[in-house]
Amino acid sequence: MARKNGGAKKPKFAAAPVPEKKPKFQDPGIGGDLPLAWRFSGADRAGPFGWDIHPDAKFREVMEKLHEFEGKNWDDIMKGGSHPIPVDKICKEARDRLVDIKRDDLDELMSFRLTGPNRVWCIKVENIMRALWWDPDHKICPSKKK
Repeated sequence: MARKNGGAKKPKFAAAPVPEKKPKFQDPGIGGDLPLAWRFSGADRAGPFGWDIHPDAKFREVMEKLHEFEGKNWDDIMKGGSHPIPVDKICKEARDRLVDIKRDDLDELMSFRLTGPNRVWCIKVENIMRALWWDPDHKICPSKKK
């Protein structure tokens, strides 16, 4: 019996797999698909909660914790004890400081829990966290004891 294509047998091959490109790093997305970003240009450098962090080891600890937040998604950040706080819930000293630095137009601030009572307070603008205060003793909004 003769073959149709001039006798040549066509090899049967499966289609070659198309390699998928997978990024090595994916931004977790805060506020949509945007990664969390820190801004320190507006940080309060004076007052009771100013960014006067000493000694250097303590400053490194705070910065390392903030860096860790960049690799987390919003749900994980919230589950770790960080959350928005209405300005009317913070202490009078902090509200007075907002007036002094002309930021008393804010309705809420973002509290980032670093360790134990250690907090960093920010103004949240979408995915950008504008650092405002460092509160190592949880004085700005002390939790009510149960």
